[in-house]
Amino acid sequence: MSHNRIIVPIRPGCSDGNHLHVPKQGTLTQVIPPTLYLEKTGDQWMERRGHAQPGAKYVLDRLPDGYTMWQRPRPSDPKHIDKYLYGHPQSKLFDSPNRFYMHFEFLMNNNGSNIGCQCKLCSGGSGLLPRSTLSSAKASTDGANIAASSRPSTSKSAAAAPAPSFYKQSAAPVISAPMMNTPFASTGSLTQSKGRPKLVSAGAGSSRVDEEGTPDVYRNLIDKLKQHQVVDEAIREPLSPDWYAEQEILPGLLQSLKTTGQWVPRTGDIVLYVRELPKNLEIMRHEVTEEFQMYDEESEEMLGSPLWEAGLVAENPTESSSIADLHRGGNDRSVIYSGVRVEPLPDPNSEDKSLSKRHKHVSLRQTRPFVLWKELLHNVSQDQWHPTIINALTVMSTLSLVGKFRFRGTWPDANIFCHGLYIGSEMLAVGDTIRLLPNAFKKQTYCQEILIIKSIRLRYSNLDKASDNDYDDGRPYNSNVFIYGAGYSRDQSQLNKEYLSQDNAEPPKAAAEYGEWYPLHPTNKELVVPYTRILGRLYEREAMAFWLNAEPGHPPTLDNGREALEEARDFAHQRDRRMTQNPGTTWHWADCRAESLNLRTINGLDVSKHDQERDVRDMRKKMKVIEDMENDKPPANKSTGLASLGSRGLRSFMAPGTGDQPALTREPSSSASGTASSSTSTSSAGKKRPNIINLSDDDEDEIREHTRIVDNGTSMGGKKYKVAVVIK
Repeated sequence: MSHNRIIVPIRPGCSDGNHLHVPKQGTLTQVIPPTLYLEKTGDQWMERRGHAQPGAKYVLDRLPDGYTMWQRPRPSDPKHIDKYLYGHPQSKLFDSPNRFYMHFEFLMNNNGSNIGCQCKLCSGGSGLLPRSTLSSAKASTDGANIAASSRPSTSKSAAAAPAPSFYKQSAAPVISAPMMNTPFASTGSLTQSKGRPKLVSAGAGSSRVDEEGTPDVYRNLIDKLKQHQVVDEAIREPLSPDWYAEQEILPGLLQSLKTTGQWVPRTGDIVLYVRELPKNLEIMRHEVTEEFQMYDEESEEMLGSPLWEAGLVAENPTESSSIADLHRGGNDRSVIYSGVRVEPLPDPNSEDKSLSKRHKHVSLRQTRPFVLWKELLHNVSQDQWHPTIINALTVMSTLSLVGKFRFRGTWPDANIFCHGLYIGSEMLAVGDTIRLLPNAFKKQTYCQEILIIKSIRLRYSNLDKASDNDYDDGRPYNSNVFIYGAGYSRDQSQLNKEYLSQDNAEPPKAAAEYGEWYPLHPTNKELVVPYTRILGRLYEREAMAFWLNAEPGHPPTLDNGREALEEARDFAHQRDRRMTQNPGTTWHWADCRAESLNLRTINGLDVSKHDQERDVRDMRKKMKVIEDMENDKPPANKSTGLASLGSRGLRSFMAPGTGDQPALTREPSSSASGTASSSTSTSSAGKKRPNIINLSDDDEDEIREHTRIVDNGTSMGGKKYKVAVVIK
């Protein structure tokens, strides 16, 4: 009877479903629509809430996102059809609507989070099946009313409230789904399973995952903040291979930045470079035209403008660099160690990324910061520019954060603290001194202020007004990036003597040669600026003087490059399709540098998004092996040991590009052969036995080729040295 059939809409965004969890092709048939689960779950939900009417049939408008129904004939009895529900984040199956209902109600009551769910699949136990009776439904609604009584009362009850605007209309009557925040375990009619719910960290929870099954730690933390009101914890993503790799690389990078000049190109920077520059040539400014041209010191002639290209720094110098290196055209050091590897920047709007393969190692004297493009291309017609110049200008309004390490918030606001960020053509990190664009409120027309970065924060605000899922059509999270630090100005009129102290008497990093500096606030305060006010790193004045071929009486100023940056950002707004196809968008925020530049390869390796051999599950197994080795624990399963990691094994994970080399084999230890000494022996007590890994002949030859062996006087009689890896 269709007139008794009532459609019940579920809450949008309340799902932990995994779209990738589907059966292998050809094994089962999908059921569309999944009537069995829609009807059974709809009836139970209305009864549990106390809204069921005699004789009415309730049907959900749809299943939670990511859940699909499949069926197949039972092998032992083909007349019987087995029906399963796919989509659980742990890749498990629901075999009946009754078992699914507990999970469904928990999702509806907890904004799509499954943390603490006691259903069969989440808890790993036998599960509890709720009784579908009117008495239990009344007890449940009573429990919900008790939980809701602490909220401000309204003139109308929740049951009588009008349906929210996001519910779709149907020919059949529609019942609105109330916003319930009470945990499923608190409903009165259910008996909880013994023991506490398993506590899962935000980085390991499966309530919100991406297409690879990696938990969305940030949404999980926002859900946790909503539940606990105050959260302050480190960000960890133990199931993310990308996060794991970042933890291996980032500490060394940040440490090196503390001892390296700000003028040195950094990995991920976009620079201008000249592909070929012989030792006898220099780049000089023409006295009359002010064009930058190549100058032959031997013939004392100007040879015309160099062909500037724009490229990504894929490798920075491995040797320490000084500004004096910029003046040394004839040094004997290998450019592979003293220079940078630059990869031409492909068009972010094009599918053709072949330019990235034309990499080149160049000396530092052949590079310039991209922010100086307007000065360096002065009087050069645009039709003579290399195509990479336009490509670089197109990505000058991009932003990506680096090293998100802490989440701190008080509902409904939160901050994510970061180690650094990429903005436009440059990488900035905590501790850097940066130039700021003119402050319009102070009626500034040129750059006068700098900031020493103390923290970089992604700020979420008004989370209580946002949709639970910023991928749906609801209101997105309000977010912005702010830079906190110590501000200084060259404008003496900004001086307040009360701000002066011993703590700010020293000039900021890289700023000493630019003159006197005046603090903009007392030392117990910080200056906060949005990311849009960033002009870029403050380069040492001596390096700027070399790049711009400045005369002794006309040194570089803080304002060099400002007009070029502003023009570049305006150009990006008009050309980057990721912004032009979204009217009103003026910046492109990305999860990583490769994504912000729309790259497919870096250093000749496919980035994760385009790596067809990327196997996240296999990576997680190897991450577990590494973790066990670091903790001195044997692998739980011998099949995941080093000897069985295969061609895409541990070496290929830690050192991409070596996957085609033979896998490592472990040398049997003496204990394995039965010759190990007793653990109570005084000679071995408290000591860890090292793991010795033998290498193949090809591996040994490769290591010898890149290793200089020092002979301490003991002759080997012409014998070849044996190479092995010892892990202590």
